[in-house]
Amino acid sequence: MALLATGPGETARGRGRAKADQAYDHLRQAIITMRLAPGSALPEKEICAELGFSRTPMREAVLRLAQEGLIDIVPSEGTFVRKISLHQVIEGHLVRSSLELRMVRLAARAYDGAHDADFELLMFMQAEARRRGDHDRSLSVDMAFHRLICTVAGFPDIWRVVQVAAGQLDRVRRFSYTAGDISGEVEQEHRAIHAALQARDEALAHRLMRSHLDDLGEVLDFMRETHPEIFLPSDSPSEMEALLSPPG
Repeated sequence: MALLATGPGETARGRGRAKADQAYDHLRQAIITMRLAPGSALPEKEICAELGFSRTPMREAVLRLAQEGLIDIVPSEGTFVRKISLHQVIEGHLVRSSLELRMVRLAARAYDGAHDADFELLMFMQAEARRRGDHDRSLSVDMAFHRLICTVAGFPDIWRVVQVAAGQLDRVRRFSYTAGDISGEVEQEHRAIHAALQARDEALAHRLMRSHLDDLGEVLDFMRETHPEIFLPSDSPSEMEALLSPPG
């Protein structure tokens, strides 16, 4: 397994970090795709056995996800997948919109043809995932597209900031792939954004990205109507109004 491969000079701490990162990725993906259902107890022993890990890297991953608001650690009761927080969905959306709208302008300004191959590969992968009906893969490639824009803009670490803030948002985005089968629409929007980047048209790229990101209201309405049990009861539906006017 590549992530666990070690070089001759790697320390035990380095190996532990690699395992913690893999456990984190595994858990986060299971939570985002809702294979681990909101509100369910986290089966740490089973996951450790599945990955062949001890409890130490698993606990590190759990703590990271708790800091991101995806896991609740309840003393004397256990560890649970957090239900969806509407407030955190909106917060993640605001962070993502603010940063990505800036990134897409910078990416258009800095764009050159050397980036074409990377974008075309992602477009190909996205089309293949759509044809197979692989929604998990579609979301993964979707995220890679946005991460690449941050890289082209010259700020690759910004994507990590977005990811940490948008865990709850990503669950809603994953649900939208299944509920609305939006993979074709996302692919078309990504191609249009890429074309604007190639043209180095900052204004068009910004406008297309804003439209691309501003589509959560209907999905949230549908999710709250059909699956109210997966949301935290303390959330106020009126907060959804914040989605209607993302930062410019």
